[in-house]
Amino acid sequence: MPSLSPLPRGYPIPPNEEERLQEILGYDFPDGPAEASLNQTCLLAQSLFGVPIALVTLVGRDDQKFLAKCGVDADGTARKDAFCTYAILDDEVLIVADATRDARFSENPLVTGEMHIRFYAGAPLIVRPGVRLGTLCIIDTTPRAFSKEDASRLQMLATTAINELRRRRVTIDLKRQQELSAQTARMTKVGSWTWDVRTKSLLWSEETYRIFDVAMDVTPTEKMVANFWGEEKANVAQGIERLIRDHIPFDQQHPIVTAAGARRWVRSIAEPELTNGVVSRIVGSIQDITEQREQAAKVERLAFRDSLTGLPNRALFQIRFATAIAEAEQLGSKIGLLILDLDHFKDINDTLGHTAGDALLRSVSEQLQSVYRNADTVAHLGGDEFAVIIPNVRDLNDLTAPTDRLRELLRDPRSYDGKHLSITASIGAALYPEHDRNAAALLGNAEIALYRAKNAGRNRFVIFEPNMRDEVEQRIALLGEIRSGIDRGEFVLYYQPLVRIAKPRTVTGFEALMRWQHPSRGVLTPDKFSVGFEDQELSLAMGEVALDSAMAQMRTWIDAAIEFGRVAVNLSASQFRGGNLAAAVIAKLLRTRVPTRCLTLEVTENVYMGWGSDVVADTIHALHEAGILIALDDFGTGYASLTHLKQFPIDRIKIDKSFVRDLRDPAIVAAILSIGASMGIKVVAEGVEDVHQLELLGAMGCDQAQGYYFARPMPATDVPRFLSTFGDSVAAQAQAAA
Repeated sequence: MPSLSPLPRGYPIPPNEEERLQEILGYDFPDGPAEASLNQTCLLAQSLFGVPIALVTLVGRDDQKFLAKCGVDADGTARKDAFCTYAILDDEVLIVADATRDARFSENPLVTGEMHIRFYAGAPLIVRPGVRLGTLCIIDTTPRAFSKEDASRLQMLATTAINELRRRRVTIDLKRQQELSAQTARMTKVGSWTWDVRTKSLLWSEETYRIFDVAMDVTPTEKMVANFWGEEKANVAQGIERLIRDHIPFDQQHPIVTAAGARRWVRSIAEPELTNGVVSRIVGSIQDITEQREQAAKVERLAFRDSLTGLPNRALFQIRFATAIAEAEQLGSKIGLLILDLDHFKDINDTLGHTAGDALLRSVSEQLQSVYRNADTVAHLGGDEFAVIIPNVRDLNDLTAPTDRLRELLRDPRSYDGKHLSITASIGAALYPEHDRNAAALLGNAEIALYRAKNAGRNRFVIFEPNMRDEVEQRIALLGEIRSGIDRGEFVLYYQPLVRIAKPRTVTGFEALMRWQHPSRGVLTPDKFSVGFEDQELSLAMGEVALDSAMAQMRTWIDAAIEFGRVAVNLSASQFRGGNLAAAVIAKLLRTRVPTRCLTLEVTENVYMGWGSDVVADTIHALHEAGILIALDDFGTGYASLTHLKQFPIDRIKIDKSFVRDLRDPAIVAAILSIGASMGIKVVAEGVEDVHQLELLGAMGCDQAQGYYFARPMPATDVPRFLSTFGDSVAAQAQAAA
C-alpha cells in the first residue's frame, strides 16, 4: 500500500489527492447525461454476486457521490463514512468480509446504523496509473467470503465502468462545447429562403447569398441550387419530394461547393405551407455549420472513431443504429444490419504478430468502405469484428450485392513480411422490421446469423431466420456438455487396424479415433460432437486428449511387448495455429518414451490449404524430420494439388472412403494410386467393407486398407486379442469368400 498523507479529516488521504480531485472535475458535471450504461454495470454486479447493493462512486474532497446505483435511494455519503475512502488508496480490490470485525469500520454509522453494512468489496476506478477516482463496489448486510476469482471478476466489471466513465468524460466535454457553440450561434446570422411550388420562383435573404457566395443581383434558380448540392443532389431531392408529397419537414446537413468554389457544410431546414391541403410554398432556412462540423469531427475522432481504422467505433455505431431505426420507424423504411468477423484472425496475431493483424484490419476496413454506400455506416466494433448499417433497403439485393463484392475482394491473396495470408469472413445479417423492431434484439439476431455462418464452416454470408435461435441455443448447450465431458475424462480413443493388402496380410498399425463415453447416451461417434471440433478451444482440448491418450497407450503396449506397428492420430487446424505443435508433440514422445517411429500424424487437405500454410509447412517439416510419419487424410475431397504433394513431406495418402465405396468406376482411385506410385508415396484405402473391394484395390496396386472388413474401431483393451487372432480371422474370411 502506498504511503499516506496525514489524517487532518480523520481518514487516510492519497498522496496525490489534489491531482485526483482535479481529475474528478472532468467527470462530474451538474447537468451530465443519464448514466444508463453505468446503471447496467451496477445491475450486472448486483446479479453476478447476489448482493442487495451495487454502486459506482466518485470520492470527492468531502463527500462521495453515486454516479450509478442499485439497491439504495441515497445519492451519496460523507467521505469520512465511505468505505470507498479506503478502497481508493490501492489498485487492488478492498474486501471487508465482516465490517463489525474490522477496526476501521466497526464503529462506522453505516455499519451501526440503518444501512447495516456487513460486507463490502470495492474495485478502484483507475483512469491512469495512481489516479483512482472512486470505485465499483458491492455491499451486503450479512458477512460473506470473497475469493480471488470474485475479486478478479469485480475488477473486470470495474474496467467496464472505467470505459463508460471515459465516454462520459468525452460526452461532458462535448456538452460544454455545445453550450459554448449555442451561445455563439445566437449572434450568428442564418439565411432564409422561400420557394413557390407553382411558379418555381425562389427568393433568398442576404445571408443566403453570402453562404452560397452568389452576388446579390443574381436571381437564384432550382438548377443553380442543385449544382451547389453536388453529390448530395439526390438525397436533397428525395427529402424535398417527401416534404411535398407527405408533408414531412425537411432537415438535412450536407456539404456544398459554393459559386466561388469554397467547400462548406450547411444545415437546411424547410416546412411546407398548404393551400387547400396542397403544398403551395416551402419556407426554409440555411446555416453555415462548417466550423461546428469541424469541431464535432475532432471530438468524434477522439470519442467515436477507431484509432486504427478511422471507422466509427462501437459507441458511434450504437448511436447511429438507434438513429437509423428511429428514422426508419418514422418513414416506414427498412434497415439492413450486417455483423462481420474475420475467420481465424486471432491466429494471424498469434503467429505473425499484432503489426500484421493491424495491417490486415486497415486493409479490410478500406475494402468495406469501397463496396458500401456513403449513406451506410461501416463500423469497427473491436478486434476483428465489423458492422454495417444499411438504411433505406429496398430488397435483399441491397444487402447481398455489395456483400458479395466484399467477399470477392477478401479472397485476393495478401502478403506480409514475405508470408502468405489468405483471409475470409463470416457474415450475419438481419432486417428491420422483419426480424425485430428493437435495436438490441435485431443486433442479437444478426449475431445469431453470424454464429450460423461460423457453424456452417465459416466464409459464409447468412441472413437471420427465426429457427436459428433454437439451433444456436442447442449448439451452445452441446458445447457446454462437451466441455464438461472433457473435464470428466469421458473422451477416449478407439483403434481401427490398417492392414497390408499384399499377402500374407499383416496389421501395419492402427488409427486412433475419438469416442465420447456419454454417461446417458452411451458411446458416441464424432458426428455427434462435431461442433466441438469447430470451436477452437474445444478442438485444441480434444487434440490434446487424443495425443496424450495415444502416447500413453503406445507406452503400455510397448511395455507389454505387443507389436502394434504405428498409431495414427488426427491433427486439426486449430492445433497448428499456436505455432509450437512440433515441439509439443516431440516433448510428449520424450516424456512417454515412445519412439517417433511408432507415431503417424494425419492431416486433411484443407489444413494444408488454410490461412497459415507457411506455419503448417514449417510444422510438418519439423515433425517429419523428427521421424514421425505424415499422412494426408481424406485425399480427393479437399483442394490439395500435385504442387502441394511436392512441397510437403507426405509419406502416406489416404483415399477417402467415398471413392472406395463404389468401385464400379475406379478411375479416381486408379489416378490417386498412380500419383502415389509416381511420387513414392504409399496409399491407404479407407472404408473397405468387403472382399471384392479389397481384391480390386490389391489388383490396382493399393498398399494398405482400413475398414469394417477387418474390424470396426475397438477399445484399446481389445487390440491385443485382435492382433493375436488376426491371421486366423483373415484365413476364415478368405475361405468364406471362396
